[in-house]
Amino acid sequence: MPTLVVASRAFVCPAGGAPPATFAYEQRLIAAAEGAGWSVLAADVDQVPATVPEPAVYVTTDCAVATAEALDLALLEPSFDLLTRVPDRFLRRQVEAATFGDLDRLQGRTFVKPADPLDKWFDAGVYADVRDIRTHGHSRPDAPVLLSEPVEWSVELRYFVLEGKAVAGSPYISHGRPAWRWHANQPSAVPVAGLAVVEGVCAAMAGELPPAFVLDVGRIDDRGWAAVEFNPVWSAGLLDADPRAILPALLRVTRDRSALTADESRWDLRR
Repeated sequence: MPTLVVASRAFVCPAGGAPPATFAYEQRLIAAAEGAGWSVLAADVDQVPATVPEPAVYVTTDCAVATAEALDLALLEPSFDLLTRVPDRFLRRQVEAATFGDLDRLQGRTFVKPADPLDKWFDAGVYADVRDIRTHGHSRPDAPVLLSEPVEWSVELRYFVLEGKAVAGSPYISHGRPAWRWHANQPSAVPVAGLAVVEGVCAAMAGELPPAFVLDVGRIDDRGWAAVEFNPVWSAGLLDADPRAILPALLRVTRDRSALTADESRWDLRR
């Protein structure tokens, strides 16, 4: 039976506080895994063995790489510049890859974000001058970034994709506010509104996509539905998505590094 590897099994809230969303996601996945007969390994309290049978990793970004390294696992994920290769009809804006050192050439207002979803060393936002980006004293000219034309997203939806099919999903943001429910009694059905974009991207980019990933899709009011960004399954927030449907995706992207195929090795970005 597979083993779900999570960051934490328990969380102690300060008086009057609330646990972080990541803990709530882990608890939903733990319940789903145990309901399916899986074992569960919590990295914060359980001793991490040398090997874990059929591991499926879901951990917070601050310990994702360390956990994978301890178990010699590859966590497959989209390449950092994958969004730049999405066909224009599913993108509806200009997007390009660069390095932070390239930002001296910014001309006019541009949306800038770190390309690595685990390395958010400055705040994503719209900037007209690199000097306005607060990097907290870090100088990383070689760090990859994504640049895009600023647009207004009225709605965003999240989709968990496995082998080219959206297997789970959830509302994300509506007019700048969270659109998912913290204490939902039932998981969300896969949202219909953005499915055409997900299916179109999967069909057009079949040879360029990892076996499982997260794709956020949104609506630009004056342009239509478009791909927002890609993320790894193993660290993306579940929101209201069905954890039972996400377990197979986690299992698919957690690979023993010594057994990686040549095709899978393209998506092992943390080696």
